[in-house]
Formats: sequence, C-alpha cells, structure tokens
Amino acid sequence: MMLLGWLGLSGALVSAACIAILATIDPRRRGVARARPGLRRLLIAAIFMPGLALGAAGRWSDVLIWVGAAAIFGWAIAALANMRRKRHHSP
Repeated sequence: MMLLGWLGLSGALVSAACIAILATIDPRRRGVARARPGLRRLLIAAIFMPGLALGAAGRWSDVLIWVGAAAIFGWAIAALANMRRKRHHSP
C-alpha cells in the first residue's frame, strides 16, 4: 500500500519525458523535412509502455493516475512548446 500512486506518477513522468523529446524533434515545429521516423515510432511506443506495464501488473489505480497525470503533463508540454515557438517566430 505504500507505493499507491507513486508508480502511476513515475510512469507519467517517463511518458512526459518521451512527449518532451517528441516535442523538440517534431519536424512540423522545426519547419524541416521528416527526420528519423524510427526514433519517432519508438518514442510513441515508449509513451504507452508505463500504462501497459501497470495494467499488466493489475495496478488499476496507478493506471488511472498515469492516464490523468500523463494527459496533464502532455498538455503542459505542448502548451509550453507552442509558446516558445510563437516567441521565436514573432516579429
């Protein structure tokens, strides 16, 4: 019972790290041609691995924590990446 919630939160942080890497290498944000599609696919798969592992282990409360926290972290990363891009491209 002591780990209740911490596994879901740590899984969400792993997913958020993958989302942040995807946000930095996204070719549409950088305005360049597609680069490294294999890396992009690997990161997309890695985003969902913590949730799949928690579900396979039967830690359903941690799965719910992972889903909620990963969604909030992903939203925040996307918002910050968009703000940074607008700041660099504004006249």
